[in-house]
Amino acid sequence: MNKPLDLAVVNEGKAMDQGTMSGAQALVRMLLEYRVDVVFGVPGDTSLALYEAIYDAGDRIRHVMARDERSATFMADAYARLAHRPGFCECPSGAGALYSVPGVAEANASSIPVVLFTSGISMAGEGKGTITEMPHHTLFEPITKHSSVVNSADKVPEALRKALRIATTGRPGAVHLVLPTETMSHRVAYGAASLHDEAECRAYPAYRTRSSAAAMAELAGHLESAQRPVIVAGGGVNHSQANAEVLALAERLGAPVVTTISGQGTMPDEHPLALGVVGDNGFHPHAHRAVEEADVLLYVGCKMGSVSTIKWSLPSPRAGRKILQIDLDPTLLANNFENTLSVAGDARLVLEDLLQLVPEAVKTPSAWVEDLNRARARFWEDSQAQLHAQATPLKPQRVIHELNRRLPSPSVVVSDAGTPTPYITRFLRLSGDGSRVLIPRSFGGLGYAIPAVVGAWFARPDARPVGLFGDGSLGMSAGELETLVRLNVPAVLIHFNNGCFGWIKTLQSLHSKSKFMSVDFTPGDMSKVAAAYGLAAWRVETPDQLERALDEAFSHDGPCFLDVVTEPLVNDVPPVYSWLKSAGRDPLRG
Repeated sequence: MNKPLDLAVVNEGKAMDQGTMSGAQALVRMLLEYRVDVVFGVPGDTSLALYEAIYDAGDRIRHVMARDERSATFMADAYARLAHRPGFCECPSGAGALYSVPGVAEANASSIPVVLFTSGISMAGEGKGTITEMPHHTLFEPITKHSSVVNSADKVPEALRKALRIATTGRPGAVHLVLPTETMSHRVAYGAASLHDEAECRAYPAYRTRSSAAAMAELAGHLESAQRPVIVAGGGVNHSQANAEVLALAERLGAPVVTTISGQGTMPDEHPLALGVVGDNGFHPHAHRAVEEADVLLYVGCKMGSVSTIKWSLPSPRAGRKILQIDLDPTLLANNFENTLSVAGDARLVLEDLLQLVPEAVKTPSAWVEDLNRARARFWEDSQAQLHAQATPLKPQRVIHELNRRLPSPSVVVSDAGTPTPYITRFLRLSGDGSRVLIPRSFGGLGYAIPAVVGAWFARPDARPVGLFGDGSLGMSAGELETLVRLNVPAVLIHFNNGCFGWIKTLQSLHSKSKFMSVDFTPGDMSKVAAAYGLAAWRVETPDQLERALDEAFSHDGPCFLDVVTEPLVNDVPPVYSWLKSAGRDPLRG
């Protein structure tokens, strides 16, 4: 536990009496100026000065120890996604920096502002074979917006201001700073250090931008003349917190809204204009139909990448169809399709301006929208057999259905990129109560969910976190089960135990003539592993056991683990468009 605040004040007072502070103290003072309340990390021999400074700050800032550097970066990533503030993490030199790469890369590619500090070796030892020496800044250059060395204590405040300005402005992303031993330990005079923050960069997106009046008028004209407009909401809607604006625009235009996986939760799922996820993974057939039949498509905060467009085949080329795109990053505009109009600007501000030009009256749903809703109703009717299946091993669809029945309001659902994803994107239902879904979609790294629920809890203590993952993910992040217990994070963890790397095994079935290679695990009761770490744990093999375990887990006020024996993906191809097509099935019919 950190020291009480009064001792921190005493320590700080001593330093002020001496007229100097260490570079590490300057860093912590700057973090406090930026209202940073938590830093995730792993200790090392090069970070002693930083830890001492955090210790002396008392309860004004909390350090959360992870069991692995990758986990610390995943925690910071999830925190930033939900808090709408930058996430901070730190690690020691050498292997610590290497282990941090996956989470930093995922955050940067997902437009999430994560700031990583790596504690470097002494500059005096550079080039002398010092253990753990490596050029950290060059390691992170390809996977961050900015990576640099802070080579003196008096440069710390300036370097942090620059780092946060880069991380939060434009297209947000990750930033990395190397803090050598001398930078952290050397003293700097109080008068020489400008310990002020840049208030605009405490949150993101910072310095939001609008588009021109001419572009807004043209955009409004295209939408008002549309007969079948459709809004495609990407992750940028959630990042910009433009959900209310999307809903208002959809209702004024009578336009159905479909989302990418990262845009899930943009609108309440029960809304008549919310048609669900579009693209390859966990898609809704009626959402695909809406995109294909639209005469005007408005993409908001969406990269229009390979998954959401099924490798740029959706929508198919059609004369006269208009494609409109809003994105804060101009380099993404018209990158993959020939746009009728590209609008550079923050999603929320652009939509706010657009709403000033669109009549306020809510449009009555057209006959086309009503037909799409009939198709949606048929989809859910046809899904009931899977959602209520009594089969064992349990179908993943049944697991998601039972979870839907018990999700608290609000909640945060965190999934790994593998086994659970197509079932969450197709069957999870969110009610527009502030609940969110987090899935790492840029690099699809496993091992995300368990550490991410820690970051989620620190960002949103009002929302109980739920983590879903398969065997492969558990093997990569099981050590963080101890972290959940130590911090008493009340997460409900659901392990899809199918004894294999299910995603890859299914691909081998579809494309390698079922020549299964290095994808199967030794079956085990993972509830015993969780119980050994101190979690409340259940082994689930039948539908009745699933219902009882979920009831007990959501009634428990601490971390819980359900080891659910589920049907392997290879036994019943999941709702992945390209997979169903490869299996000779009509994806839009299942």
